[in-house]
Amino acid sequence: MTAALPQDAEGLRARAKLAKKWTYLLSSRTFIPLSTAELERHLLGLVERLCAAVGNEPLTQKIGREVGAALVDLNCTAPEGLQVSVEVVSKGLLGMSGLGAPDRLRDRVVDVIAALAAGFVERVRASTLEQQEQLGRSLYKAMRQAQLDLEISNARYDLVEGCTSTGIATTDLKANLLRANGALARIVDHPQDGLTDRSLFDLVHPDEHDGLRQDFAQLTAGGTTSITQPRKLLRADGEIAWVTLTLSPLRRHEGGNQVIVLAEDATDVNLLQGQLNHQSLHDVLTRLPNRQFFTSRLEQALRTADPATGVTVFHLDLDGFSLITGGLGREVGDHLLKVVGARLEEVVADENAMVARFGYDEFAILVENTAGTPDVVTMVRLINDKLSVPFDSDGHRIACTATIGVVHRPPRDASPHDLLDSADLTLRRAKGNGRRQWELADPTRDGLDRRMFSMAATMPGAWENGELRVEYQPVVRLSDERIVAAEVLLRWDHPRLGAVPHEQCLALAEDTGLVGPLGTWMLRVACEQAGAWRRELGREVPVRLSLTRSQAADPDLAGTVRESLADAGVPPASLWLGAPADVVLGDAEAADDLRNLAESGVGVEVDGFTAAPADLLRVADFPARAVRMCRPLTDQPAPVVAQVLANLLAVVREAGVAVSVAGVSTPEQARWWQEAGAETASGPLFAPAGPPGVIAG
Repeated sequence: MTAALPQDAEGLRARAKLAKKWTYLLSSRTFIPLSTAELERHLLGLVERLCAAVGNEPLTQKIGREVGAALVDLNCTAPEGLQVSVEVVSKGLLGMSGLGAPDRLRDRVVDVIAALAAGFVERVRASTLEQQEQLGRSLYKAMRQAQLDLEISNARYDLVEGCTSTGIATTDLKANLLRANGALARIVDHPQDGLTDRSLFDLVHPDEHDGLRQDFAQLTAGGTTSITQPRKLLRADGEIAWVTLTLSPLRRHEGGNQVIVLAEDATDVNLLQGQLNHQSLHDVLTRLPNRQFFTSRLEQALRTADPATGVTVFHLDLDGFSLITGGLGREVGDHLLKVVGARLEEVVADENAMVARFGYDEFAILVENTAGTPDVVTMVRLINDKLSVPFDSDGHRIACTATIGVVHRPPRDASPHDLLDSADLTLRRAKGNGRRQWELADPTRDGLDRRMFSMAATMPGAWENGELRVEYQPVVRLSDERIVAAEVLLRWDHPRLGAVPHEQCLALAEDTGLVGPLGTWMLRVACEQAGAWRRELGREVPVRLSLTRSQAADPDLAGTVRESLADAGVPPASLWLGAPADVVLGDAEAADDLRNLAESGVGVEVDGFTAAPADLLRVADFPARAVRMCRPLTDQPAPVVAQVLANLLAVVREAGVAVSVAGVSTPEQARWWQEAGAETASGPLFAPAGPPGVIAG
């Protein structure tokens, strides 16, 4: 029996948190064929057992080895998996309370982790031996199978030769037929039993004799292993049969050099080639043209369409398609795509148009406009009206709508690829406005979007090249304008666009997923700077770092903060973290992590605070150092609003929470906010952001 673990809420939460972190790090380092929820459930059980092992010394070795073996059974066999498991579990167990006497906890944890590693290695070794044994059995089985295959190869050859549609013959080096199958007899329209009395030259058109002689001469000289050429055979009725003729020498030890002749009827090949060409230009599911075919048609239409009316391209994305496939299954989704394709063709049936499927739930329509073509607004309405009519699919009545990007009457000299890019960008903007929306292409906005996407794509390289830097903006006390902290801001010295501001840098980082590592780097740089000011100025100058929503909700935030503070050698009070109000007041799990940081001494502030009544109640229950008012409230509000706001802020201050404001640009704003009860502020009025000297000076 293992020792019972404490069932208090704090202990359960700590073990669940360790299991979640273990799951995240393990799944990012190695492949485990389980869903995140399943893996987390398995690892939570292992965490429970490890905690019990730490508290029960006689079972430490046994349980540790069993847990190590269990990791291998979960397909966690890579060294990285063992490394991350040892790191996260050892740190997690050392940070838990209630696992035993503190003076012996480290030794117990070391014992159980060592046993885990030993069990892991032992199970990997046993698994490797088992695989080797299985491989040996497989090799033996393969050898036996090869012998069997050799025994039946002759019978199989006879079967293939008799059933294939390809003509097969065996000749000597002078092209005399020694053997021929029925397919060759059908191609040349001769009796099969009469072919062995002929030469291959008798079956080939006279125009091909010289070429065939050269092929046999080359085979006789041993200069090649096979020769494939298109040839003309002569049928018994005098007609020509086009074939692909392959000659390959067959040298047998029992004597006599021979040549295998394969004659593939070109009629079947041409038919197959036509089918392949069709497949390469059409979507398999809907039978509609694909993007490649659509692009070629668009290029032609730009040249041939009436200059007075031009062409219009509609790029469609089905609204909520993933809901249909997720809720009703892939077959219903495929049926919907077929219906959508057919209905779009009905909409433009009277136009010179092409409907194509670009992939997944995206379609495109090219219309070569005439005087009678409906305008864009009417066409968009017709499309969505047609698509929104319900139909039966697998016992369900379903329908859909589409969001549409429209490129109307582009220049005739425009590139088809540029037009499709513009349609895609326009569709993205339309999707940002909701469902069943549409938007016309705008070259100016396309340029801005391309620039933003280009910046987002090149941002990791810019960071690597040192174009990104950290700046500091003073946070001052309004009563005497004394610097009390330094706001950490990000700047990108773009080689073409100049300085990119903090908010835009973070937005780009969020779009590319770079905000995690970039935020960690900013945190480490800021903590190191706080330590430098502490040594140089002889006083504490906390650094304030505003977190994005994803950063604030990161389950590893607390560990990253503690590690950065420890590496920089500064106390928790040297760091103020600004967390978005919707995370602090609306995300219970993230709020717990932030609460733990606040209770450890890190100053946690609520960014974007609106002073709404519901938020007042929740912020009073959270150990926030301060609230920072949302930017729209920075300007001095109207008198009635100002009075209400001042009363609400008084409630915040009575709860022991300070009030801060950002973006102050005039003395009047600073004066009003000081009277309203704000203690600190930042903004252009006090000092612009700059290098550390802005604070030290």
